[in-house]
Amino acid sequence: MADQWLTGPVVVTGASGQVGAALQERLSGLPNDVRPIGRRDDLTAAVRDADVVVHLAGTLRPRRPDTYASSNLETAEAVVAALVGSSVRRVVTLSYLDADPASGNLYLRLKAEAEQRLEATGVPTVVLRAAHIYGDASRPGPTAEAMLSRGGKPVSVLGSGGQRWAWVANRDVVEALTHAALDPSTPTGTYELAGPRALTVDDFVRQVNGAHVRVRHLNDPMARVLSRVLPSLPAPLVDVMLRDCVPTGDPADTASRFGFELHDLDAEWT
Repeated sequence: MADQWLTGPVVVTGASGQVGAALQERLSGLPNDVRPIGRRDDLTAAVRDADVVVHLAGTLRPRRPDTYASSNLETAEAVVAALVGSSVRRVVTLSYLDADPASGNLYLRLKAEAEQRLEATGVPTVVLRAAHIYGDASRPGPTAEAMLSRGGKPVSVLGSGGQRWAWVANRDVVEALTHAALDPSTPTGTYELAGPRALTVDDFVRQVNGAHVRVRHLNDPMARVLSRVLPSLPAPLVDVMLRDCVPTGDPADTASRFGFELHDLDAEWT
């Protein structure tokens, strides 16, 4: 019941990103004082009397001078430091579906390490490991936007295009975060957050562009070679883009636990 939700301040890191901006819109109609945190803001001061921290800061494609470590691990460590002596009752963080502390992929390993740092604080923590996220046609988000044809040009796809991704709608991610952050009856722990069906990358490209779209594939070996020499194609990103991205269980289970319904691409992208 929304009338039993936490009403205290909510700190949001990574607030200017695709998910963070949408989350702020979602929270704007609620009584909570929403505190978006940018690079130059005083995180410790913002967290001190907060009820909840929603940690969204992180990226699959860091831009200089940022690195994978500074973007994905050190931001979490900053939250950990800020939690000391605070009134925070709950931490929610958005991670990636294949996060794994033993992964050979630097991004996936650091995402898992960030999860562990937050969980080790002892503050009740919810980890939502999300699949690739897409918005609607007006605000597709960076991953989906990279798969849109511009001016009739071909869409470039890394790999065969047969990778299966269980894309999740941004509004579903936002609902999951909102319920996890504010509803004290929702569980803590780690949960997979994915859409109701998996599509091949090529099928996704056709669905958002139309069947007529031309697709240009960069095969796996060449993509991995280029990742060693092109700063715009870092190896962790290329590896993630070449992998399947599907949950191990039924995505509806997470939706049920956190009190929202999943939306299919057909309903979101018209």
